[in-house]
Amino acid sequence: MNALIVAVAMWGLLLPLLLVLIVTLRRGEWRIDIAQGALGGLATIAIVKASAAAFYERRPFLVEHLHPLVAHAADNAFPSDHLAACGLAVGYLWTRSKALAVLALAAAVAIGGARVLARLHYPQDVIAGFAFGLGGAFLGAWAARSLPFIRSGAPRSG
Repeated sequence: MNALIVAVAMWGLLLPLLLVLIVTLRRGEWRIDIAQGALGGLATIAIVKASAAAFYERRPFLVEHLHPLVAHAADNAFPSDHLAACGLAVGYLWTRSKALAVLALAAAVAIGGARVLARLHYPQDVIAGFAFGLGGAFLGAWAARSLPFIRSGAPRSG
């Protein structure tokens, strides 16, 4: 069972990222997709870094004096970067393929559970991380739609 927890905690993030790549390549709407992904990623990073600076939480394996299932630095547990990336992926996928967004959400639940069971995070870390990523995705989508070269459909000159 520990091997499964470790595998999902470490490598589960590849599934949501692969789904984003598949949808992006299949759609072929490069300008809006890249703009939304990049701006969403920047927004997510800003939210995660600001929240981590405002709130420090020791990792569960440190508090409980345990050896973690996954080798990890003794840094801030809040929020989960892995779940922030999952939230970003789910938000990005939601307007493109609800079925794949739901699959990415299921992966996020598994990843969050595995990271809690591996004693890397508390439940609030994974929930907050996911929410921050989802918020970043929607901020990125909003910001991308306001770009002149996205609205007009023509390359930006100048």
